[in-house]
Amino acid sequence: MSNYEPLLRTFVADNAAALTAWDVDVDDFTTLVYRRTTATFVERPAGITLASRLLGHANEQITRASYVVCAVEVDLSSIDILDEVLGS
Repeated sequence: MSNYEPLLRTFVADNAAALTAWDVDVDDFTTLVYRRTTATFVERPAGITLASRLLGHANEQITRASYVVCAVEVDLSSIDILDEVLGS
């Protein structure tokens, strides 16, 4: 387990009401969902190299094969959360 996973679990537990208001299924909001959303939406405008670096992968093919997905497969509530947090 990475150091990030406990932080995400704490965030979800502390913000369950707000996440639920955004239609996030807090039981299914995992590091994989978050990482997949981030990789997919960073890769599109900035490229696979940056997405791979952000996720800490030494091999870009790992990022492409496991994390960059078709936009329709990304949890839309994750996009809303990233927009809110990043102020866009």
